[in-house]
Amino acid sequence: MNQLIRISIVDISRCNELEEIAELNEPDIVNHEVAQEVINTIGIGIYCSAKDILCYIISYLEKNKILKSTDPTIHLRISGNGKNVGCKIKHVMVILMILNHKEKHHHADYHYTTILYPGSEKYETLEFILSPLLNELQSLKENGLEISGILWNFELYFSADWKFLAICFGLNGPTSKFFCPWCLCSKDLHRDLSKDWRIEKNMEQIATKHDAIKGHIHPPLFSMISIDHIVFDELHESHNWEYTSLMGDDKETVLKFFNLKLLFKPSCTRLIRNLWDQFYQLYCALRNETTNPMQLKQQARDWLSLFLTPSQEDPTDPKTFVQGLYMPSQVTLYIHALVYHGWELLKKYQKWELKSFSCSTVEKKTTIKFQYSSFGIIRYSSNTMIELQINQDAKILFNGKISDKLIDVNDY
Repeated sequence: MNQLIRISIVDISRCNELEEIAELNEPDIVNHEVAQEVINTIGIGIYCSAKDILCYIISYLEKNKILKSTDPTIHLRISGNGKNVGCKIKHVMVILMILNHKEKHHHADYHYTTILYPGSEKYETLEFILSPLLNELQSLKENGLEISGILWNFELYFSADWKFLAICFGLNGPTSKFFCPWCLCSKDLHRDLSKDWRIEKNMEQIATKHDAIKGHIHPPLFSMISIDHIVFDELHESHNWEYTSLMGDDKETVLKFFNLKLLFKPSCTRLIRNLWDQFYQLYCALRNETTNPMQLKQQARDWLSLFLTPSQEDPTDPKTFVQGLYMPSQVTLYIHALVYHGWELLKKYQKWELKSFSCSTVEKKTTIKFQYSSFGIIRYSSNTMIELQINQDAKILFNGKISDKLIDVNDY
């Protein structure tokens, strides 16, 4: 059975963004015609209606008894990511995922693309291209979605790497004094371990008067999602140190098996080994659905205390001096979130597990290499082609197919 899912072309051209991307890619594209074609099509985004996608997915999930009309609440997670792909052309993707479908949380085919555009992650660009999606999400939250006589209600969630999250919720940069999406902790207070920071911000207050809330420089784009429904990516890997988290699969392997004695003297080796061993235990506890949130809280606080171990004795005397570990200024965004808010989020979403909010699958989704063609074709790295037919109302139709498995729109 073939179905057509309507997709809108959106003009998001920005002269400064065009120049920035063109300069970035010039050394990496050797074919002049290809380079010019890519540059000419930068500024064109694609939007697929979230409601159209949900109409197909919900019917499928209900048929397979994953969703039930007797419990018509759908837990919908929104994620986004920006990345360099192909010839290092930046592009940004926004994705929907239904948390009710627990078995497929980490399967890329069950994360559905609603927005895709070549360009960088900027507040103004996202504000523009996200506008129809934001309107749909507001409607889903307030009115639900009726399909075949059943009114489905929606609980909305948001998860992304810290950079994308900060932009979407109008936060200042990672080096700013007030940096946390959930609380009003300042960087000056990292050294004070007596503080018990909790989720305290209110989305309605931020949306109404963002400039009165410390750390916010823009109105939040996803104002329909409450603060406690924003879940940090469980220690996501990034190339930017200011946004860097603590753990990825490669780091996990290194931390478990790397011989620290090759680099440090014995006293320092024991301290660092203890630090990373305890962190690995903390990381595993965060991903374990049976973990007691209060135990996680204490475990995280103990680890932070170890992380901030000060040096001892006179640094000019090598016989007595004992090197410490890290300074309060080196407490990153993710460390703060893990220590002070990880247990709160685990307690609230233990039925999903925090790893269900991991953005590793979103990362996988955004590694698809593509280029826009002037002939209306999108080419993927797998050499598959999806033909786009322009119709009279300035929209295009995606030739998607519904199979017994799922709709092919998830490949888009």
